[in-house]
Amino acid sequence: MTEPTIFDAHVHVVSDDRQKYPMVPEWALPEGFSGTADWLVELMDAAGVSGALLVQALWYGEDNRYFHEAVHRFPGRFVCLGHLPDPFAPDAPEKLSRQYAEEGIRGVRIRIKEDYKAEGVTAGKADPLIKRAGELGVPVQILTYDADRQPVVLGLARRFPDVKFITDHLGYPRLAEGYPYPSSRAFFDCGRLANCYAKVSLHCELSSQNYPWADLHDFQKLTLDAFGARRLMWGSNYPMLMPNPPYQQRLDAVRTELPFLSDEERAWILGRTALSLWQLEADR
Repeated sequence: MTEPTIFDAHVHVVSDDRQKYPMVPEWALPEGFSGTADWLVELMDAAGVSGALLVQALWYGEDNRYFHEAVHRFPGRFVCLGHLPDPFAPDAPEKLSRQYAEEGIRGVRIRIKEDYKAEGVTAGKADPLIKRAGELGVPVQILTYDADRQPVVLGLARRFPDVKFITDHLGYPRLAEGYPYPSSRAFFDCGRLANCYAKVSLHCELSSQNYPWADLHDFQKLTLDAFGARRLMWGSNYPMLMPNPPYQQRLDAVRTELPFLSDEERAWILGRTALSLWQLEADR
């Protein structure tokens, strides 16, 4: 059997040059934190990963310059998804349009950790931004931090059926609840909507066990049942917690350690799903 094309749908990158690429002070990573695009490409090459989605994080805010450097230095390897810290800002839709047209950004990430963010999104304060994402044809990725936030995503997906929504990190399940994981009901309900996707990622932090994080297997099987493989995608969450667990284990947690996956399902989760949303380009 031909090995599937593997695409890492969730990575962050961090420059070692903090003078050229300064961080937002309140979210700055510790000195010496390593997560360069160069190291990522080395790890991807060793693991047979063809491309990756660069997901903007808090430490760079709306500054996507290091993303651009990575895209141009490693043509055909990366696609970029941006982050707007204030999704309620009146100019948020225009910022997304500018990022799309001028910076090659192909989606937006919204964090709803704080109560006011969750309440504001539910009340429609981010609707102009989400509507603009729909007009541009790019997905909206939601970082919930907790299964209890997932009804916010479900509400958005129902209000905007033509916009693609992606939930990060399996919606943050509470594994201690055990089957059928009642706090994740809204997450599974999202899976039954055609415009909802999920990242199969963050295994090492969600699990209470060592690799291969087997206490997540039952939850991942339910996730597969709800979403189907064509709306699930693997991500490594590089460089968080690197080098332990190593990049290869993060990949193998899905590539070799989920026996309930068929070969076709595994191929979709490892690459085809992400590539159906983001096509790699040689340069921009």
